Amino acid sequence: MSQSYIENDAFARLLGIRLVESRDDFALCEMQLTDDHLNGLGTPHGAVIFAIADVALATACNTRNVSIGMQAEVRYFSKPQGGQLLAEASLVSASRKIGHYQVHLRDAKQTLVAQVNATIYRLAEKAES
Repeated sequence: MSQSYIENDAFARLLGIRLVESRDDFALCEMQLTDDHLNGLGTPHGAVIFAIADVALATACNTRNVSIGMQAEVRYFSKPQGGQLLAEASLVSASRKIGHYQVHLRDAKQTLVAQVNATIYRLAEKAES
């Protein structure tokens, strides 16, 4: 389901975000940074960094459940070096309806660029296919 989820995400396509790996409650996404992703200082825009984190989160939390985001907090640590950004989202803990995820964002040199802590609400379990 996560592959079809991200394929249906028009904003992810617009930004050039690609799904690398997906399994239950986990997703790894990547994007190649271009000049269109830069802010006025010439570095990747914080909104772009958050966007790939949000796409990875949404992909991970929708692997087994139909879920929506409730809250997200982003911490920026360093500016990305190189032309690639990776976002790895994974489940930290969960109850029946609430899930807590963490997303680590790394650049091409594997430097930690940012971290997102998020809470999601599970609307429903997915039907078996």
